[in-house]
Amino acid sequence: MPRRPRLLVINPNTSPLVTQTIDALAREVAGEAAEVTTVTAAFGYSYLMSRAATSIAAHAVLDSAASALASGFAPDAAVIGCFGDPGLVPLAELLDLPVAGFAEAGLLAAAELPGKYTIAVSGNTWCAMLGELVDQLGIGDKVAAIVPIDGYETDPAALAEFVTRQARATGAERIVLGGAGLIPIIPAVVAAARVPVIDPHRQAIRKALRLAQAGGGPASAARPPERHRTVGLSPALTQLLSGERLTP
Repeated sequence: MPRRPRLLVINPNTSPLVTQTIDALAREVAGEAAEVTTVTAAFGYSYLMSRAATSIAAHAVLDSAASALASGFAPDAAVIGCFGDPGLVPLAELLDLPVAGFAEAGLLAAAELPGKYTIAVSGNTWCAMLGELVDQLGIGDKVAAIVPIDGYETDPAALAEFVTRQARATGAERIVLGGAGLIPIIPAVVAAARVPVIDPHRQAIRKALRLAQAGGGPASAARPPERHRTVGLSPALTQLLSGERLTP
């Protein structure tokens, strides 16, 4: 019997509670189809709400992946557990395996559907950063607006009403509602909203699972070394960047 694919899910912030939430979602979505390991950033911010926090989180994502590999876990795909995907591109390059992000997976899935959609997320800074990601993904023609949900994050009924109003006001066919902190209430919002709501977090887990099942095997334990030496990085990340074989 072939082994189940392995998913490495990385929480880029330092909150164990958020990690538990992400891990529960990943295991629910993957079921028995994959082996899931979820890890927490070893340094950085407890929640990401600024560009500085997100930049630090990208480093923490690489460090977390290196530590997981050094411990003996060989993933077939990885997931960035943040609606903003810090470190996604460098992680895919570093590990040479598929990497799905909460934002990238959700936004691309919504873009495949007819009509435009609106993105709803906490904070004006995240609105700006997601606008930049939309441009990078080349899907600006599919996005009607990006709106902050500040003040509605803890009330599913109020949030459902808010996203319904925003969809109608912006001419959107649906809403992409993102943010790891919202994962527990999104099912209630989906049920109460009078407009389709896409859960990007579930989309990312499903995408990573598909990619892992179709991929060519787990991450390589050796890679071409960087030409320049590093200073001050963790031993695991230093080892991975050097191209040395990772051992538990």
